[in-house]
Amino acid sequence: MQNIDTQIQTMENFEKILIITFFIFWIIALVISYFLARINMLPIVRSWKQQTEFVNDAAHELRTPLTIIQGKLEYMLTKPNKKIIDEAESISVSLDEVSRLNSLTNNLLDLARFDNATTKLNFEYTQPDFFLKDPIMPFKDIINSQSKVFQVSLYHHPTLLLDRNKIKQLLIIILDNATKYTPKNGTIRIYDQIEGSKYQFIISDTGVGISDDDKDKIFTRFYRVDKSRTQSSGGHGLGLAIAKQIVENHHGHLFVRDNLPQGSEFVIELPIKKN
Repeated sequence: MQNIDTQIQTMENFEKILIITFFIFWIIALVISYFLARINMLPIVRSWKQQTEFVNDAAHELRTPLTIIQGKLEYMLTKPNKKIIDEAESISVSLDEVSRLNSLTNNLLDLARFDNATTKLNFEYTQPDFFLKDPIMPFKDIINSQSKVFQVSLYHHPTLLLDRNKIKQLLIIILDNATKYTPKNGTIRIYDQIEGSKYQFIISDTGVGISDDDKDKIFTRFYRVDKSRTQSSGGHGLGLAIAKQIVENHHGHLFVRDNLPQGSEFVIELPIKKN
């Protein structure tokens, strides 16, 4: 005969410890799983939120010109005996809004293609002389006709791999913004430089400038620094978002900085393939 009460008590204590430990680790696993799920869901929630905001903003942008066109057409229907010359103003306003709708639709289509990665880029080796000249020359006449100064200082000739049409679209967006927001007698300048293995061409203006809070936000879709001013100039807040997407598709970088003492500088940075 042998007393095994101690062993039995030890087994019971071990069983209790095992059960308590199991429940503790089970709770810890649940908490960790919850937080990991939250972390993994953040990009999905953020994407869903951005998509919802994008749809709402797009609907708002589409509603405004449609309302104007509808109003003008209904007004003309109240005067069926009028001649076209009598309603020239209403027709002109309607055509302007149709043009805005067409531009907005094309921009939305471009962004949708970027999001779905269905945009086809025709990359080719080229130098700045071959893709900067076409968009710059038309703006030279436009800027000079508005009593503004346009300066071009391009001296570097690296070899780049890019889609010339997309870079042309990018330049038109940036130059158009600079032209709109540079006052009379102001200066718009485009120049280039090489930073390490990166080629930069910079478009500067002497406009009102952009605050530090807005420097990152201006590349967000439908964001406007001054909604009333942008609306009057015909913008939708999509141009810079498209420009940034184009640069990113070229593995480059687009950012804005102050043009001291006044104005802004948009810096387009692209990788050099061959010096």
